Amino acid sequence: MKNLFLERNCLISENKEYRWSLSYKISKSTKEIIFIGLNPSLSDADFLDNTTKKIIKISKNNNYGKVKLINLFALISSNPERLFNHKNPVGYLNNNHIDKNLKLWSENNNCDLWLGWGNKGKFLNRNKRISKKIMQYNSIRKNNFDNPLGPLLIKKTIKDNPIHPLYCSDNSILEVVKTI
Repeated sequence: MKNLFLERNCLISENKEYRWSLSYKISKSTKEIIFIGLNPSLSDADFLDNTTKKIIKISKNNNYGKVKLINLFALISSNPERLFNHKNPVGYLNNNHIDKNLKLWSENNNCDLWLGWGNKGKFLNRNKRISKKIMQYNSIRKNNFDNPLGPLLIKKTIKDNPIHPLYCSDNSILEVVKTI
C-alpha cells in the first residue's frame, strides 16, 4: 500500500508511545486537509489501519492531495479505552503539534480542517479545549482570507460530537461546522 503515496511522513516519540502526526501525499492536487481524530491507532508511514484507510479514501473523494492526521490524544493505542487509564494520554508534545497545525491551517487558504474525534473526545475536556483553540485560529483565518472555509465534519453524533470516519461512507461529503 505504501507505493500508492507520493510522500508519507510519521512523527512519533522515541519510545514509540506517542504519534504526533502522520501525513500522506495521495495525489497531485494542491488541496490539503488536516484531520483531528481521537487518538492514533497503529498506522505509521508503512502500515495503514482501517481508520487511516477510511480517512484517505474520504479525503481523496473530496479532491484533497495531501492529508495530515493529528489527534486530541497522542497516545498510540488500538483500544481508545486505554486513554482513560494512562497517566498522560495527551502526550508531552501533542499540544505543540496541534497549535503548529492549526496555525498552518489559519495561514493557508488551500488547507482545510476536518474534525472527527467522536464521543470519547470529551475525556479530560479535550474536545472543548481544542475546539476553543480551533475557534481562535479560525478567527485568524477569517482575518487572513476572504470567506475561508471554517472547520469541517461529515456530521455530528447523537451526542453532538464530530463523527468518527469509520462510521461514514467512503463518499461522505465534508461540510462546514455550524457550531463545535
